[in-house]
Amino acid sequence: MPSIAQTPDSPLTPRITKFTNCRLPLNGRLIEQDLWVDSASGKILQDQRAFYEFQLSPDQTVDLGGRILAPGFLDVQINGAKGFDFSVPQATKEEYDAGFRKACLALVRMGVTSFLPSVTSQEAAVYKK
Repeated sequence: MPSIAQTPDSPLTPRITKFTNCRLPLNGRLIEQDLWVDSASGKILQDQRAFYEFQLSPDQTVDLGGRILAPGFLDVQINGAKGFDFSVPQATKEEYDAGFRKACLALVRMGVTSFLPSVTSQEAAVYKK
């Protein structure tokens, strides 16, 4: 676990973040447990090992007030959401943008943090719109 130790060229401000008072998904259940993250590597740490074996302590503590802490989903191929189809042109750019925003908000509510919108095959005239 040497990757979590401070090195001379690593940043000195917060490196280990402890999320406390949170619920974590595990085996289909939510458990109350703290979560330690190495912000330089993005890796989740074994908090007991980091503390007792490497004598590390958190540089920053974030109290989540009982909220759920879970990874975000990446959707790498999505045609649309919430009744909006990325492939279907709207009458105006503003209408398209409003539908796109509605889809984005719906995806966030479902735990999607990033997505790659894909378009279905269309006739050439549609692409010009």
